[in-house]
Amino acid sequence: MTDFASPIVVGISRRTGSLDALRWAAAEGQLRKARVKAVTAWRGPRPPAASGGRPPAVSAVPSEEAFTLEEQRIRELLTEAVGDLESLGIDYSLRRGSASAVLLAAAVGAQLLVLDSPKAGMSTLAKSLIAPQVIFQSPCPVVVMPPSVDSAADVLPTGGLTAVPEPS
Repeated sequence: MTDFASPIVVGISRRTGSLDALRWAAAEGQLRKARVKAVTAWRGPRPPAASGGRPPAVSAVPSEEAFTLEEQRIRELLTEAVGDLESLGIDYSLRRGSASAVLLAAAVGAQLLVLDSPKAGMSTLAKSLIAPQVIFQSPCPVVVMPPSVDSAADVLPTGGLTAVPEPS
């Protein structure tokens, strides 16, 4: 795969792996002959509080070791789900920072930024949702994946789907 086109960036959740978004971005990358940059934000484990509310002098898990282990865990999850990342034109990296800052930085110069479906739905503009934080600040177009069939019941309004009558 040639690297003439700017990449497609896909945000990968540490919890879910954002597999639908990754699969879509990989397919779109093949159509556009573009590499896919899959990125995950990482802030690291928080040290437990010591007496008096002060952080302990020594962290239980060294930060670099935790970072390496998390990157390896996510890379294995993605490889198991979609196959060999390199052969699919996917470059994966774990990056330090908040999710919105990592995604916005990775999107500079990209063709597209692909985000997984918000688990609470786009109508809920909670501060914890990444998509609303990124969509209006992105330096490139943003694709937000629709809810998967399995999770559609979680975001549909009460009453579910209503059949649309065919025109007479």
